[in-house]
Amino acid sequence: MTGHDVEDEVMAKPKRTKRKRPPAAAPQETFANALGRPVDSAEARVVIDALGGVHEVRLLPHSTSRYDPDLARTVAWDFPSAPPANRWTATHIGVRDDTVVWITVSAALVDGVAGDRGVFLRLPEGDEEIFRPRGEDWNRAPAIVRRGAAYLLDLDVGQGHWDGNYKFPLTPRQARSVRADPLLYREVWDGLVRICQSRRFFDNPATLPDDAQAVIDARCGRG
Repeated sequence: MTGHDVEDEVMAKPKRTKRKRPPAAAPQETFANALGRPVDSAEARVVIDALGGVHEVRLLPHSTSRYDPDLARTVAWDFPSAPPANRWTATHIGVRDDTVVWITVSAALVDGVAGDRGVFLRLPEGDEEIFRPRGEDWNRAPAIVRRGAAYLLDLDVGQGHWDGNYKFPLTPRQARSVRADPLLYREVWDGLVRICQSRRFFDNPATLPDDAQAVIDARCGRG
C-alpha cells in the first residue's frame, strides 16, 4: 500500500460526531418563574438553558381569527434541540419587549407531566372590562377593556361557522367619547365589523391594524 493509498483510506473514514442529548426535564415551577421576566434575567436563563440554549426567532403570522396589538409585538423563540411541544408547534417561548410572556414546551421536558399535548404557561393579560352596552339592540356589542394603562375595544365578530376576536387600541379620550355617545359607539362598531368581514382583510390580514385605526380615528378623532 502506497502513501497515497493510506491517505485516501484515512480520508474515507467517516468522522464520529457526538449526538446532542435532548434537554432534561425540569420542574414546572422552573418554567413558571420565568414568566414576566426579562430574557436576560436569571430565571429566564435557567429556562433557556433547560431548552437547549440555542434558539431561532420566528415571527408570528397574521391571523384572520384573532388580532391583539400586544400579540403583534411578540415573537417566538423556537428551540430546535428540544422535542416539539406537539404535532403543530415547536417548543418555544413568547417574547415581547425582551420579556417572557408565554412558554410552550413538550410534556417530556416538565417533571411529572405525561402525554403529548405539551404544556402551555402564559402571563395573564390582566384585561379589565370597564364598559359594555346592555340591551337587546346591543347583542354582541364590543366591550371597552383596560390593560394596564391602555384601553382596547374588544370585539367578537361572526365569521360564518366561527367567531373571530379582535382587540383595537383606543386613546383615553376615544374611550370616553364612544362610551358617552351610543350613536358613535354604534358607528365605530359597525365600521370595524365591516373591515373584519371584508375581502381585503381575508386576502391580507396584515391590513387590519391600519384599517381599523383609520375607522376609529375618523369617527372619534385622533389622540
